[in-house]
Amino acid sequence: MRLQFRTMNRYTTHLVCAPEDLPNSAQVIEWLVAPGNDVISDEPLVCLAVAGEVRMVVTPLDGVLVEQCVAIGERLDACGLVAMIEAEEKPFGASWSIDPEDADASLSLAACRLEAPPPAAVPAVVPEGDALAWCAALGIAPDEVDCDQHGLTVAAVQRHVRAELRRLAAIRELLSK
Repeated sequence: MRLQFRTMNRYTTHLVCAPEDLPNSAQVIEWLVAPGNDVISDEPLVCLAVAGEVRMVVTPLDGVLVEQCVAIGERLDACGLVAMIEAEEKPFGASWSIDPEDADASLSLAACRLEAPPPAAVPAVVPEGDALAWCAALGIAPDEVDCDQHGLTVAAVQRHVRAELRRLAAIRELLSK
């Protein structure tokens, strides 16, 4: 089995969270990067005041700061959502393939079951090959993705992942209280 797809620039929104080792709630005291500006991996992003000390949150990757999720003076707990960074994803390459000796193990994962449906069950909208490759790369079963009239598309997979990340951020927020 071989999956082929185009190489193109893809962008993904990444969540930046407060360090999980914050001893108690922190207060945002200064933003060092404005929304819309480029950020570089490990560059200081925001300063937090924690028990009389100043702690920096650094960017986890290169990209563009698209949103500051907390304002100066606002309190923030460990693992709380700080910012969102849009980053260019590295291309997956020209093709992926599964070696025959790895096929059984790989195809046991729901995201990798890419067999064609039987002829009687062929859907009206055929999934995009790139969308199936994204599902496989992210470990998402294609049937987990809510699809619109266009079927399983890369955009639908990206919407699904962003929604899951937002849900995870909300759960972390609730658990940190």
